[in-house]
Order: sequence, then C-alpha cells, then structure tokens
Amino acid sequence: MAALEIAERRLGSVTVVELRGRLLADDGDTSFTTRITALVAFGQTSLLVDLGRVTYIDSGGIGALVSMFLHITRRGGRLKLLRPSDRVRRVLEMTRLIDVFEIFVDEDAALRSFSRPSPLPELARRLTA
Repeated sequence: MAALEIAERRLGSVTVVELRGRLLADDGDTSFTTRITALVAFGQTSLLVDLGRVTYIDSGGIGALVSMFLHITRRGGRLKLLRPSDRVRRVLEMTRLIDVFEIFVDEDAALRSFSRPSPLPELARRLTA
C-alpha cells in the first residue's frame, strides 16, 4: 500500500494541497493532519484540498478532513475541497458531509471563491459551534 503523497503550492493567499493515493488515518498515517496543522500554524488559513487523485478514503480519512475543517474554521480560516474523485464524492454523500464542505470541480472558481465572504452551510455552522 502506497503512502499518501502530499504536495502544496501557493496561489496568492491560497495554499493548494494536492493529495495522491490513499487517505487513511486508521493505520496511523497522520501525515495529512500534521501537514495541515503546520500550514495553519504558519498562518496559512485559506486551504484548497485537491482530492482528484485520492484513490481510497476510509472513515479515518473522512475524520481527518472533518478535523482539519474544524481546526481551520475555528481559527477564522477556510478549507475547501477540489475535484473529489468519484469514490471520495460517494463517501462524502453517504456521510452527508457533502453539505458541510464547499466543493469545486474548477480550480479557478475555487480560488476566486476565497475572495468572497462565504457563509458556512447550516450543518457546518452547527459542527463549528
């Protein structure tokens, strides 16, 4: 099983975090949460997580996404998702988290969305309260 690969790049005030492979947390892989927590600690609180190359996600991976969403939101930042693979989208739908995250299929549209205030969806507001 290949480890999760994480690449990041800055586009203006937004950090795009590109994931490739399996997003798991149950097997002790904390690289995703460690990387996101470090970015936030360095003041990068506008994050776009590209899930287009995530081949598998388990409950721990979903938990990691939610945990980092809450971590950033409580600090006044925003975490949005880009291009979730079909598999990831199905899991987000099954867990009803599709209504929590702002999800984009186009990177340019996602980047533009950070310049506008975006009210949290109701479910997300309840999670961060």
